[in-house]
Amino acid sequence: MERSFLACNVGAYTLGIPAEELIEVNRNLGCTKVPGSPKMIRGILNLRGLLMPAVDMSAYLEIADSQCESFSIILKVEENNIALMVDSIGDILTFEASALVLPPAHLSGQFQEAIQGAFRLSEGLLIILDTAAISRNAQNPNGSSLSDLQTLPASI
Repeated sequence: MERSFLACNVGAYTLGIPAEELIEVNRNLGCTKVPGSPKMIRGILNLRGLLMPAVDMSAYLEIADSQCESFSIILKVEENNIALMVDSIGDILTFEASALVLPPAHLSGQFQEAIQGAFRLSEGLLIILDTAAISRNAQNPNGSSLSDLQTLPASI
């Protein structure tokens, strides 16, 4: 069975988001900051009257060389809408589901939940995000540290 993913970049990492959850991609959307919210929540985004949390993926994944200022990926995850803020947008890529490589067992906490696995690209990896876990954590952002990302290679 084949699955399709929207590729996006956050710092040196190429991330994959399930295409079936994609609503739209926007550029330079403003969001309203929420006082007291964790660093990973950029604020609340109002997209044509639809309110959703805007998750700064560089803060969520603790990627220091990223700003996540330009692009918002709007998703419908289960029954919730969420916006993921990323550096850049790539293509829709299709892979055989059987080619998914599971994440390392030593990942822990919130980060372990955020990664489903990876597909090999000609240069590097497409790290597949578990958007359901990200959506849950965005609504209940009291998870653990994600510093384990540094143990995943950005490329092979």
